[in-house]
Amino acid sequence: MMKKLLIIIVIGIFVAGCGKKNVQLEDDLTPRFDKAMDFFERDKFLRAKDEFDYIIITDPGSKIANESQYYKAESMFQMEEYDEASISFDRYVRFSPDYNKIEKARYRICECAIYSSNSYQREQSQTQYALEQLQMFIEDFPKSELVRDAESAILDLRLKLARKDYEVGRMYLKLEEYESALVYFKSVLNHYYDTAISDDARIGIVFTHILNDNRKGAESYYKTQKDKFLSGEKSNEAEILLQDTETGLKLAQYYQLYK
Repeated sequence: MMKKLLIIIVIGIFVAGCGKKNVQLEDDLTPRFDKAMDFFERDKFLRAKDEFDYIIITDPGSKIANESQYYKAESMFQMEEYDEASISFDRYVRFSPDYNKIEKARYRICECAIYSSNSYQREQSQTQYALEQLQMFIEDFPKSELVRDAESAILDLRLKLARKDYEVGRMYLKLEEYESALVYFKSVLNHYYDTAISDDARIGIVFTHILNDNRKGAESYYKTQKDKFLSGEKSNEAEILLQDTETGLKLAQYYQLYK
């Protein structure tokens, strides 16, 4: 019994000593954190990042280290180091109890993915990842003031993906690979029907049939889609294309391939 009591006393003394050390260490790091925040607020983000890094390494797992993790991530974000910033924000989210900052950090992760995504001409896996992050953000924070920004960003990213498929369709059209062109124009309509590019895809399908000597197909397709155009102007453009090519293709229509 005495042996157990002795063990408990020793453990208690050890824990108390560790607690005092942790408090002392955090107190010692507070001036360093204030210095880091001063750099941060004066937009000296590289200096701020280095100071926050020192705190995180010196006292990992502490409250001051966790706060430093957030501002380290924000510093990297401001320096446009999006991959590293995203990783740092994710680490903050995993261990922070601060709901408001978690919400901001989660949206920053979305922004990092958005800013890291390629233009529509290039590979789009990062764009898909950004969409996934934005959709998860909306699901996890449905009442956030940032939801409207997230929804707007989703529209922009979907438009980029639609533009990618549309331009690939146009490329195949120029190469006279008509079936492949139709596949990509139809992909725009299947996946991005609510974007402005959808009308251009409809015109692309009409034009593909015309170029492929399938005038009946072009006319039939236009009749089924006439009321589905988002823009009356674009619908008229498709109708004029059919009228102008009634007696055959002219130079002006071929020019449409390259405009």
